[in-house]
Amino acid sequence: MIYGHILAGETEEAYAVPIRDAICYCRETDVSDMDECEILLKGEACIVRICDRITEAKEKKLPEVHRRYAELQYMAEGCELIGYYPDRGDNQILEDCLEEKDTLYYQENPLAGEVMLPMTPGTYAVFFPEDVHRPFCQAEGPARVKKIVVKIALDTL
Repeated sequence: MIYGHILAGETEEAYAVPIRDAICYCRETDVSDMDECEILLKGEACIVRICDRITEAKEKKLPEVHRRYAELQYMAEGCELIGYYPDRGDNQILEDCLEEKDTLYYQENPLAGEVMLPMTPGTYAVFFPEDVHRPFCQAEGPARVKKIVVKIALDTL
């Protein structure tokens, strides 16, 4: 997992080119007038989703992982918390949606040691297949957030 801020570019050289490209896209894209949508930047190799949602209590959001894509989540507007913990193989699958949307949803794992990452405007997090994450959790109450989610095919990294 990578956690950073869009303006702290000094470490970007350490990232694979597709991750750097995704950060650059987020830095250069104004989503303020965009509705929810999906954009294929490089076909199935790089998929962008513009999300405009209301955060909810952590208990209403499911932990998830992806197997074919890394996922960069960039907070453009608003604040949320994203739960994170490493997938150590001790999670029970609640719903397998790998075929239709490359997502496994897990049951709650009280032994996981989940950390809540604060996502404020300009922050981003990159999640790999071994990174369980729970997006769109409210910080202090339900709030509108607008973010860019870039799905990066693992075979391009």
